[in-house]
Amino acid sequence: MHAMLIDFTFFSYTVQLANALTELCDVTVMLPDRAPAHTVEAIKESVHLRRFHMPRRRHPTNLLMVHSLFRAIRRIRPDVVHQLAWHPWMTLALPAFPRVPLVTTIHDAKRHPGDRESLAPFQETNWRRSEQVIAHADNVKQQVVEECHLPEDKVQVVHIGPYSVYRNWISDEVSEKPGTILFFGRIWEYKGLQHLIQAEPLITQQVPDARIVIAGHGEPFEKYEQQMVNRDRFVVHNHYIPDHMVTRLFQEASVVALPYVEASQSAVLAIAYALGKPVVATAVGGIPEVLDHGETGYLVPPSDPPALADAIVKLLQDDTLRRKMGRRALEKAETELSWSAAARKTLQVYQKATASRS
Repeated sequence: MHAMLIDFTFFSYTVQLANALTELCDVTVMLPDRAPAHTVEAIKESVHLRRFHMPRRRHPTNLLMVHSLFRAIRRIRPDVVHQLAWHPWMTLALPAFPRVPLVTTIHDAKRHPGDRESLAPFQETNWRRSEQVIAHADNVKQQVVEECHLPEDKVQVVHIGPYSVYRNWISDEVSEKPGTILFFGRIWEYKGLQHLIQAEPLITQQVPDARIVIAGHGEPFEKYEQQMVNRDRFVVHNHYIPDHMVTRLFQEASVVALPYVEASQSAVLAIAYALGKPVVATAVGGIPEVLDHGETGYLVPPSDPPALADAIVKLLQDDTLRRKMGRRALEKAETELSWSAAARKTLQVYQKATASRS
């Protein structure tokens, strides 16, 4: 089996999957020239890497990019092509796609409330054109089957592997800062940051030295600033976070909070597990499928600041419990959710795709 992986966006995800897949089959990875150097350097020598130029999304020279990708597919003749991120020009060119089985990964089945960045028009065209599609949660699969009317046997679930790449920046000089609650990632309405802010007085009433670190960007942050009762209890990094700083923030965290009001899956949880941190998250989307309540963290109802505060306080006040859950999170990352496990399931999807085409 020779698989070609094409990505435009999720570089760390693609590289970690490719590295695991190369233990099972031949792998060629197509990455744009804007992929970060440290990501490219992490690719195993056994993976065949090819680069391509990716213009700005609205530029008509994207047609040349798509033409070069299709030409590479015809020349290399892989058994299956796996598209790991949506791209509008690829969708437009699907009628001319080479006669090779296509697998597409679905990261989100629909647009999240308030998210103005992740619009992906006509992505259903990709899903219907593909022999198989991969969803990252049973919840997402259900959405795709019920709302997009894809056959159930065409949608396979492969959970996101741990973002172990962030271990490359672990420093022995950085350690947990007691009482630190980390909210990390893009800031949009569906992330529920307002509920964590509302939980702060309930948390600091019981853990006076607790602080909430907010790291990420998205919509204007002023409305969140106005909701803060005790501004001195917050540390805010309202900008893009470079990878080395991501690792530092997770190393310093006692607990990672995901107060989402809606979700499909969570790469933030995958980072937390990879770095051995317990997670307090809301029971929405596919999160309950990978967070073991009472084992790797706690699940709480969405839009419920008191419940969120109670779960966080329980972990902050019990060092033994918190560290035990962190170890279990890391164990889950290295076994059930490992990239090796994801690669085995992905290879089975490729086999279904090739069998379907033949």
